[in-house]
Parts: sequence; structure tokens; C-alpha cells
Amino acid sequence: GGIWTQTTYIGHPWTFRKGRDDRQPTGEESVLLKYVPFRIIPTVPGAETAQHGSFNGPIVGIQRFTLKDVPDGFVLREGLSPVCYVEDSIMPEPPLTRTSEVDTSSNNNNNPWASVKPFSPTEMTDAIRWSCLQMQREDAANPGRGLTSAKRLLQYLRNICLHPDEPKYRKLRTGNRICMETIYNTGARGVLLALGFEEHLGYLEMGPGEGKTLSYERIKDVSDAMEAVSKSVNLIENGDDTNVHDRHVIQPEGADGFGRAGFGHADGMNI
Repeated sequence: GGIWTQTTYIGHPWTFRKGRDDRQPTGEESVLLKYVPFRIIPTVPGAETAQHGSFNGPIVGIQRFTLKDVPDGFVLREGLSPVCYVEDSIMPEPPLTRTSEVDTSSNNNNNPWASVKPFSPTEMTDAIRWSCLQMQREDAANPGRGLTSAKRLLQYLRNICLHPDEPKYRKLRTGNRICMETIYNTGARGVLLALGFEEHLGYLEMGPGEGKTLSYERIKDVSDAMEAVSKSVNLIENGDDTNVHDRHVIQPEGADGFGRAGFGHADGMNI
């Protein structure tokens, strides 16, 4: 229930353990979380990760997260049962799911938890929002990159809506250089995965297959995603309209990359 603030450096590992108890072992069994900050997260409107250092010092990167108990009856979507859950609004972990929603009857011996229910509408919306923020971060770190990705993604999504009966518009070859640079290796891929695209034999594909038209519900999902991506394009090009005098957000020192700090759970790594 307490709040702990600490200045650290890139690459410095931290281990969070359970409270001291002489009756309990002090080895790996007591570990709740392993944390290694390996990149500065660029700051963008709506997902700020920068603040002034002490005594009007340089802008520094910040990351806030909360360690919480896992509610009874919940697991990670892969079926793992972590000893704690990390709540992070900037770099969120995958959502927890109820144990009853995980299909343990799967015949896949390597991963008996492989079959879970699709993302809920709320989870899909959150995933698309985060992916759009990631494109904004990519543009902040490398000006022009995120904007190119977002515009290319809009073109793909627009074609899907205009041609719901043409499966070829729902199939992207990941080996294509343009696709690899502007979609696959950027936040744009997150939008496609949230919409139901799957990777198969060198392609990102969205069903249904040949001869079948995309349903009205899925067309609406794509249309809603287009609106979210369009808002990101506007923010990248014009800045935050709530402050028209601040078009260029000052980035924390070292924000020349993008990604998340590494979280490693006991009972299964999740980095």
C-alpha cells in the first residue's frame, strides 16, 4: 500500500521481494518481480513519461507501476499464475483472464493453455489505443517514422473497408520490405493483431478466407480502428490541441528508442 520512488539508471537491475520473514526462505522463492530499465520511453500527449529533474535539472524519464495481488480465479492468458500483477498505464501487461475462460482440454501437449477466448471489445479497444500511442512514441524517437507507419496502416485499413469481399486486402506479406519497415516492426502491427490478424506462413491474415465477405461487425471494428489511427496522425502532425503553443514535446534525455522496461515474474518470465 506504500509508494516508493527511486532514481535508477539504464541497465540497473532491481528485484522486488516479499516482506522479510525469518520463517521464509530468502532465495528465489521470495521474489515477486525482476525489473530492468533498458530504454527511456518517449513521452507523448496522454502518456507522459518525462519530468524535470531536481533543482531545475534536465528532463528525465519516469515510469510508474503498481504491484498488485492476483485476484482469485484469474491467470495470465497463457495460463500462467504469477505471484503478482503489474499495473502500468504506460506499458500495460496483457490483461488477466478468468481461469474458466482458458480451455485446458486442448490436445496441444506443449501448451495445454493455448486456446483462450478472443479479446473482449474493451480489450481490443485498449490494445488499439496502446498501439497508436506506440506509433506516436516511434515518431517522437525518430521523426517521420511513426507518421509513415500510421499513414500506411490507414491505407491498408481503408482498403479493407472499401473491399470487404476481397480477401487479398486482408493479407499482408511480412517479407515485403515496405510492410516490414512500416507495419511489422512498428506499433501498426499491434493494431492489426488487435483486429484479429494472425501470422501464418509469412503473411499477416484476417479471416474469413476465399469467397467470404467480412461481417458488418468486423467492418465496424476496422472503421473504429481507422478513427483511432487518424487521431494519432493528427497528433503527430499538429501536436496536442489542448496546448497549441507546445507542438514539440520535450523528450527526456536518452529517449532515442522505444520499448518497455523488462518485467520478469517469478513462476515464469514475462519480458
